[in-house]
Amino acid sequence: MKKKILISTGGSGGHVIPASVFYDHLEQEFEVFLVLDKRGSNFINEKKYKFHIFSSPRLTLNIIKLPFTIIKLLISILRSIFFLKNNKIDIVLGTGGYMSVPICIAA
Repeated sequence: MKKKILISTGGSGGHVIPASVFYDHLEQEFEVFLVLDKRGSNFINEKKYKFHIFSSPRLTLNIIKLPFTIIKLLISILRSIFFLKNNKIDIVLGTGGYMSVPICIAA
């Protein structure tokens, strides 16, 4: 049985393109999943890659928005934990972006 690898990436091409290269390289030996946000889906071939769209709060140090950001971040971490457990992910690889933070913390 192949080990499962999750590649978590941000929403810009600078994050998604390296993630897709990792995906292409690893898919021969592993079952690979890709997690990105809505912006990142614009850079992905939907027919070639197995991916999930995951929303994550943009991290900000704005004192007014900080409590809401922390709550949203905690919710995203919990959702990430459930996602990792339900899909029995063995390895997580993050290629950057604020979207990767909850999944990498959960891992």
